[in-house]
Amino acid sequence: MVVRVALQVLAVAVVVFFFLRERHLFGGFGSTMSRISWYWLVLALAAEMASIVPLAEAQRLVLSVGGVTAPRWEMILVTLASNAISMSVPGGVAVAEGYAYNRYRQFGATKAVAAWGELAAGAVAFCALAGIALAGAIIDAGGVAAILLPLLSVVFAGSVAAAAVFRHPHVLVAWVEWIEGHVGRHLGGLVARASARVRDIARGLRGVHPTIPQWVAVFWLSALNWLLDVACLAFAFLAVGGPVPWGAVFLAFAGTKVVSSIGITPGGLGIVEGGLVATFVAFGSDGATAVAAVIVYRALTLVGLVGVGWLVAGVLAVRARSSPARR
Repeated sequence: MVVRVALQVLAVAVVVFFFLRERHLFGGFGSTMSRISWYWLVLALAAEMASIVPLAEAQRLVLSVGGVTAPRWEMILVTLASNAISMSVPGGVAVAEGYAYNRYRQFGATKAVAAWGELAAGAVAFCALAGIALAGAIIDAGGVAAILLPLLSVVFAGSVAAAAVFRHPHVLVAWVEWIEGHVGRHLGGLVARASARVRDIARGLRGVHPTIPQWVAVFWLSALNWLLDVACLAFAFLAVGGPVPWGAVFLAFAGTKVVSSIGITPGGLGIVEGGLVATFVAFGSDGATAVAAVIVYRALTLVGLVGVGWLVAGVLAVRARSSPARR
């Protein structure tokens, strides 16, 4: 707890220091914000809200491989709620995964399929995100191309391999059984029982084997989710009257998604904004334009998408409580 608070304070301090030191870059911010185009603002909001649909469909497709037929609309609602939790609660990603796991169980998934579905969808989504980052480096990596291109190529290749492993649950089962057999029993009763529990759950995946077309579909649905989010950020630049630095948009977007998932602050608040602005300025964007675009983008994300997500989470919670009463 103390370490987390210290990291939060340090992260915010770094962001504040950057803005104070480079404040001369942000002159004209007020006039930039006053010229916001409502046309592009509405398109940005539409892209952000629409990004939930392919994400929900990707998760629904993964569960269907495990024999679970999740209602499409219900999955969209669960994804909205889960996304809101991940972006606004301390340790949000872990909490959101637990929330989604419980909802998958309500759809009829076994413990093994629910856990695998959550992890597999996440692995494929990260693979798509790594691909977006690599695309950004190819478009415009500036003076760091010699470093970024090889690095992101390795990350992308590794994420493809990880996503491929989740397509073969029997491999995971074999690994778990090997670990349990060779290591678990030597690490004490508690660890042995835990590893045995994981093994028992993993064995429930023996009949699960996604086809290549199914996994490719999950990848492209995940990529579409990210690309619609990227479109929201690009439209935010157009909304404040600035040009879109496409290479920086792809790179900064992917980087801040990874940072926000670590959960130093809820939703990466402060860190994401600082990282985005610093990246755009480094790639040549006007400071005032970069700040205005980032504020618009984050407002649409945190107030729009997250706000709607919490409303949905509340509705789902009330409905879940009232269901036993009706029965």
